[in-house]
Amino acid sequence: MRIPVALNTLPPTFGSDPTRAADADVSASAVGTFRTDHHRRLGRAYRAGRLVCGCVHVTIGRDDRLGLTQQERRLVWVRFHEPVDDELRAELTRLVRRRGSAARRVAERIDPIEVVVDDPRGDRQRIVGHLEPPQVRHGQIGDIKFGLCGPATR
Repeated sequence: MRIPVALNTLPPTFGSDPTRAADADVSASAVGTFRTDHHRRLGRAYRAGRLVCGCVHVTIGRDDRLGLTQQERRLVWVRFHEPVDDELRAELTRLVRRRGSAARRVAERIDPIEVVVDDPRGDRQRIVGHLEPPQVRHGQIGDIKFGLCGPATR
């Protein structure tokens, strides 16, 4: 026997919507390892002084595990929105299409990216790092969240 239930009364599931899963910032192996108070900012991405993406959504979080240095505690995720440089778009597409060690090898070949984040107080924060393979690998490039790790943590 089936009981009719209105769909809007059910709790949301992330499996049906990849965008909401990407916004959750939670992977299965990382549950409970970092704080939930993330800072979301807008910024721009540069490579070798040239603008490669005019609109980057940056999420900055903090990992609370013991034994990590200050740089290792900072977690940064970026989503590239239009306009995206053609060369960067090709690199991101290659990174999204690979999994496991193949994705890590592709990420190692990508040149570092400098993200300039606009702070609400009017300041600018500069973050330089390498891209990491995304956890969610389907959807538009603007919906996929890539990790950004500093040069020291690679």
